[in-house]
Amino acid sequence: MTEHGERAIVLVHSSDLHVDDEIVKGRYNGLIGLRSVIDTAVAQGADVLLLAGDTFDNLRVSEAVLREAAAILSSAPMPVVMLPGNHDPATENCLFRRAGIIGLNNVHVLGITHAESIVFDDHGLEICGHAHRSFADMSPLRAPWPRTTRWQVVMAHGHYVSPDDWESQSHRAWKISDDELAMTEADYIALGHWDRPTPAGDGRVPAYYSGSPDLANTVNVIRLTEPAGAVVERVPVHWPQ
Repeated sequence: MTEHGERAIVLVHSSDLHVDDEIVKGRYNGLIGLRSVIDTAVAQGADVLLLAGDTFDNLRVSEAVLREAAAILSSAPMPVVMLPGNHDPATENCLFRRAGIIGLNNVHVLGITHAESIVFDDHGLEICGHAHRSFADMSPLRAPWPRTTRWQVVMAHGHYVSPDDWESQSHRAWKISDDELAMTEADYIALGHWDRPTPAGDGRVPAYYSGSPDLANTVNVIRLTEPAGAVVERVPVHWPQ
């Protein structure tokens, strides 16, 4: 609740879970990561869970693991918005279709179930993003979306490069610049692609990488309130005991 008694809109942001078939004792298991991120979102009272790309590691993920991932996602009590990343792009026979995720009432995949944005009228919230549609280079952020709601959150999966490093990092794919972040004028930008949690950009808009849950051991919790805007906190992941 805010100091004025208004309830904040609560978002939980994670990325780079890299669900695959590697289930080896002592090694990170992406299915456990997915379940734990959802459990953390439940504990935080999240209104929406954002998964900002590379939920899956590769196109060779088995049908059994894909089905289990879909079952875990279907159990989430809040809407889940997924952005296809460079490891799990929105191709014609993509992992989201093979898993049966498309068609789950509570799961929305940008680039597949929704072209570039989804509106949650109850929260006055729009979530926008450009899905990776192949393994080729692309621009994760382009012209900004016209604002139609009080709150607008942008998702992007790519590599942030500061102005000082732009020339030396010219070989990088999926680059994101300070100006591209700022031009969105979003209330929050949920970034994926980096496995460590960190802010990005020059501060004109709040843009953050969540990091992968196994390495960060946290998710980003965003509370949208008037007049504070987006308040961002890192919260530990609820791993199984």
